[in-house]
Amino acid sequence: MKHTRRQFIAKLTAALGTVGFILANPLRARACMYGTWHVWCPNSSCHQIDTVTDGTCQHQCEKCGTQVFTGNPANKVTVVCRNGHQNAITTGTRDSATTSFICHSCNPATDCNLDN
Repeated sequence: MKHTRRQFIAKLTAALGTVGFILANPLRARACMYGTWHVWCPNSSCHQIDTVTDGTCQHQCEKCGTQVFTGNPANKVTVVCRNGHQNAITTGTRDSATTSFICHSCNPATDCNLDN
């Protein structure tokens, strides 16, 4: 089946327009949790508490290098509240991040996200 030059240019223009649209709209940030959090290293010989900021779904312990997010997808982590209580949580996925978690042990209730 033969195509005219006009049909070729029309298809090429449509394809370039689609590519341009994709490049002009950056992907939204992907993270399991947003904010400033204290995260606990699951390595039994380490148990370091690191501070993570911004959006993250990956963090290696600053002391031993162990990945603190576990599971598949990697969205399970132990966060530590301002009062030192550990809370094992399942964060949001990469498309719906966790921005708040209320400590189960604090009275009065305290948010584990240090920005809140």
